Amino acid sequence: MRYNGGMKVRSLRRCAGEFLLAFVLFYILGRAAAAADMTPPAIGLYCALLYCNKNYFALSAAFLGGYCLAGWDLLSLIDGASAVGVFAAVKLVCFKCGFRLKIPAAVAAAFVSMLPRFFAALFTRGVVVQGAVSLVLNTAFCATCCIGCFALFVRKSARFSYDELLSLALLAAAVGMGVYSFDLWGYKPYYTVISALCLLASRFPALPGAGICAAFSLGAGIYMRDMAATGAALAVWAAAKCFRAHGKLPAAVAGEGVYLICGFVTGSFEPFDTLNICLAAAGMVAVTLIPERVQENLAAALFPQRTDAFGYAVEREREELFEKLAESSRLMMGMAAEFEGGGSKLDAEEAACRDVAAAVCAECPERDKCPEIAGTELFKKAIEKGMNGGEITADDFPMFVISKCGRLDKVIRECALSADKVKETLSRREFALKSGAAAAEQMKSTGMVLGRLAAKVGKTGGADGEAAVRITDELGYDNVTCIAAAVLGEGEERRVTLRLRKGDEGKRAVEKAVSKLLGRKVKRTECVFSPGAVTVTYAPREKFSAAFGAAGSVKEGSDRPGDIYTVTSVDGGRVLAGICDGMGSGSAAARESAACLTMLENFCKCGFEKGAVPALINRFLTLRGGEKFCAMDACVLDLNTGAAEFIKLGGVESFILSGGAVKTVEGGALPAGILDEITPVYERAVLKDGDMLVMVSDGVTDALTVHGTEYALTKIETGNPQRVADMLLAMAEDNGMKDDGTVVAVKIFSEE
Repeated sequence: MRYNGGMKVRSLRRCAGEFLLAFVLFYILGRAAAAADMTPPAIGLYCALLYCNKNYFALSAAFLGGYCLAGWDLLSLIDGASAVGVFAAVKLVCFKCGFRLKIPAAVAAAFVSMLPRFFAALFTRGVVVQGAVSLVLNTAFCATCCIGCFALFVRKSARFSYDELLSLALLAAAVGMGVYSFDLWGYKPYYTVISALCLLASRFPALPGAGICAAFSLGAGIYMRDMAATGAALAVWAAAKCFRAHGKLPAAVAGEGVYLICGFVTGSFEPFDTLNICLAAAGMVAVTLIPERVQENLAAALFPQRTDAFGYAVEREREELFEKLAESSRLMMGMAAEFEGGGSKLDAEEAACRDVAAAVCAECPERDKCPEIAGTELFKKAIEKGMNGGEITADDFPMFVISKCGRLDKVIRECALSADKVKETLSRREFALKSGAAAAEQMKSTGMVLGRLAAKVGKTGGADGEAAVRITDELGYDNVTCIAAAVLGEGEERRVTLRLRKGDEGKRAVEKAVSKLLGRKVKRTECVFSPGAVTVTYAPREKFSAAFGAAGSVKEGSDRPGDIYTVTSVDGGRVLAGICDGMGSGSAAARESAACLTMLENFCKCGFEKGAVPALINRFLTLRGGEKFCAMDACVLDLNTGAAEFIKLGGVESFILSGGAVKTVEGGALPAGILDEITPVYERAVLKDGDMLVMVSDGVTDALTVHGTEYALTKIETGNPQRVADMLLAMAEDNGMKDDGTVVAVKIFSEE
């Protein structure tokens, strides 16, 4: 109960503090009139806070009280009452219709609420010019206030774009104008406030500190029609900033000295008399008395470090991921070793000999009269004979056993039983090893993938905080609000993730800034929308892009082709092109090809090494049994380097078109699923801009021959990969192709 009561008290205190602050701000802005008969800009703040979904009733009470107290005349009462009434109607309509108050609607409501005062001043005083100017300026002020207050109270970011900074600066200038309008018996509180603000802002970062002082003093300059006040305020701030590293007192003395110089020499601080000088100095003294720790906490709260916490979190997660991946890799490799181990035949024989000794000799009363035995050499010959199918006799034992042992018959029986057990154990072990070979291979390959991934994570490094700050600042120059930024990885693995204000993700400046940071062209790999913000991720663009074409035909009499092809993107900017040709034709061959191709794609996307992929696919097909074979022809093309790695299990030759010449990549090896162990054919080539890779099934080469295919490719005068595939298949059909035929052509283009 006490906990709940404490929460309630704190909530009431906070509400009371917010109400009092709003009342004071409305009172100050109610006095901030740039000229006589001009409407004060208080209604702009009222409009903006309602747009930010603040409590209507509390806000209206604070607005009416502060605004009417500042004006204390009929026009102020009309202005305040009309604003409260108009926004009451607007809020009611939004509530009933389920609409959300948007900036255009809020500004329009503010404009309508100012019309009664405009017409009242027009008919009672004949004020036209000032009233019209007030309508225009206050409407613009309403719009800018909505932008600034939304960033400050709703988005709550320490990073603002230029339009948001401008809005907040205008609001600060309006407050400064209102403060300057106070005159208490010849003393202007503005001088105390500006001196204290300059000293306090010297604790902030340079640009925000100077901006706060300049914006606040700008209001006074507009009121006085003298911009020297702004320059003087910046001079006081600069003096305090220069001496801030030496402590609060030197900064205060330097600031006060420049304040006096500006007052005497330029007359920037008028009226400049003894009372105002003393009270201005009192403002600096008050800030000096504030503990340094409190000022540091205030500066950290207003201008937090943008990437330190994020970088720490990323680094921590990276280390945890590294440990988990490394441990998983060790586990998989250990399990693979267990599958591949399984013990030897010699171990089983020795265990059988020990079992015989334990069953016969350990219970023999004449045990002490026998020579010392280890239970292995005496019975080994007999057990080996039993394992080979022979009948164990007394002649299979040493002479002293035959002549001295009184339990020879029992020894013979136990050796025969142990030999049978060993045969059964070895048979089960052999079956388990054969059955578990695929599992061992898969676990070993998985462990290697996890090990490489762990090493990659370990050397990648954490977040680059300096780069994140740099790109955030650069985006700000282009009026792009970057709420958060993260720059991770190295080299080709570098990624830039930005959390942007909604609507900024499509700006050209974003991609340009990221490209400048990474030093090369980039591409957007991810875009996630959330309320009020968008998270986008950029990665380096590959040096090459690829276009492909494919063509296929069905064997006469078949319901569908047995050849299945794929051209798909795998991890790290790589493209997999492959053709799988199941034995025979029709639906059965197509199912076999599809199963083989699916495994090929999945293994490549998971990052398995090229040596493990064909071995795993072949093991899978052989373990399934049956006469189901599949020729596999695959090429993994790296778009970052142009390297093409070929893997062939029964696949025929492939061809590379480069500069009008044709290079042949040899085929070979047996199809997958024929033997338990096969040796795939591996080839490697490097492609350059404009080169084209052509892969075919055996139906094409059987019809044209390998040399005929080479010749046909030299006669095709087109660089379009789809046209190449169509024309080559048509030539094979014209030459009497009798089997299923498939052609896949992939052409690469330089992006640099």
